[in-house]
Amino acid sequence: MVLKRHLLGNVVRYMGRFFFSLILILATMLHVLANSKTNHLAVYASSDEAVTTEDYTNLKRIYDDAELMNDYEIEELEDLSHESGEKAGIEIFILTHNDRGATYPEKYIEDFEDQLPIGDRVYFLYDVYRGEIFMEGYGLAETYIHSKRIDKIFDNVEDYLRNKNYYDAFKTYITMSAAYMADDSELNYDHDYSYDRPPEGFDPDNEYSYDDYDYQGYYDKEELLNSVFMNFWFQLIVALAIGGIVVGALAYRSSGRMTAGARDYQDRSRGGLIGRRDQYIRSSVTRWRKPQQSSSSGGGSRGGFNSGGFRGGRSSGGRSHSSGGRKL
Repeated sequence: MVLKRHLLGNVVRYMGRFFFSLILILATMLHVLANSKTNHLAVYASSDEAVTTEDYTNLKRIYDDAELMNDYEIEELEDLSHESGEKAGIEIFILTHNDRGATYPEKYIEDFEDQLPIGDRVYFLYDVYRGEIFMEGYGLAETYIHSKRIDKIFDNVEDYLRNKNYYDAFKTYITMSAAYMADDSELNYDHDYSYDRPPEGFDPDNEYSYDDYDYQGYYDKEELLNSVFMNFWFQLIVALAIGGIVVGALAYRSSGRMTAGARDYQDRSRGGLIGRRDQYIRSSVTRWRKPQQSSSSGGGSRGGFNSGGFRGGRSSGGRSHSSGGRKL
């Protein structure tokens, strides 16, 4: 009997160590996975030429990380971007990448913008990996290059991009963006994007491509990655709790059991009820908070529509912008 308990004790010890090691390995794997997914939200355009430089006049405008163009084409677009931007009073940027780990396009541009001082800028991003294009306008560009005009630009560059004629696509974007800065026919003065959907009656002919772009899908994915379930410490606590329960159950089963119960000491022939008493102890009142109807808004960093039907959003740095996206 002693030998059996000794063997069971050793088994429990080894099982405990095994499960503890397994839990640590699983927790580490979950942490790496969570970090890799979370880091996807933190990846944005970068360059050896730091965008925080104070020489904004000579700031690089073309960030072709996807290597879609040759050096000559990039140099030509750099010159055109600076020349057209100076005439229009804005800075015109082009971003490309083919990074599967990059965050979704809207936030990609927002994170890039937050590196720079506040200014009047327009961005065009081509996410080659997702096959998506996205534009955002800041400052004066938010007023002049609003979501409706962004759609018009997309209409003119989409075929170029599909045919891999990237130089002409980006040249068209630069030229049209500069031209819109001189067009006062329809402007976006209301930068309060508080509507989740376009106002009722807006765009009845489905002229614009808002409904064709999965904004909500990206927001839902971001909320999931930022949830408590993806937190390392939460995962570790849960793993340790499960491991503790498993080891505790094994230890309990390995110990000696009491085979005698209360029935073994009862004289059933002489049993009976000898008395009964009711005694009031206390009363208690439980209060429940009445559930409040939650309300969601498309404002803040989520983006949405304003009263005029223009789409836009706000970066994590609090910068308001017009926006538009399209799947190629």
